[in-house]
Amino acid sequence: MECSFCGREIRKGLDSMYVTTKGKVYHFCSSKCEKNLLKLGRTNRLVKWTKAYRKEKEARLKLLGEEAKKKPEDKKTEKKQKPKKKPEKEAKKGQK
Repeated sequence: MECSFCGREIRKGLDSMYVTTKGKVYHFCSSKCEKNLLKLGRTNRLVKWTKAYRKEKEARLKLLGEEAKKKPEDKKTEKKQKPKKKPEKEAKKGQK
């Protein structure tokens, strides 16, 4: 069984259970997890020590790493595609 907040494995008989009026059952490994979810109303994705946060951060870093590899190539192609234009005032001065 896993903790409903942090995702840690709970040994049999060492958890605390909370049942809402709608019938949703939460299992907690510690009072820390219980307070964070019920009393403080925090989401597990935003708390750094939870399994869900680590998993989301890993996915984010993976995406950033892929984008970083692609960006230098994209910048080179953008520079080639955009020719520099003279400002209108300078263009008029050259015609006179």
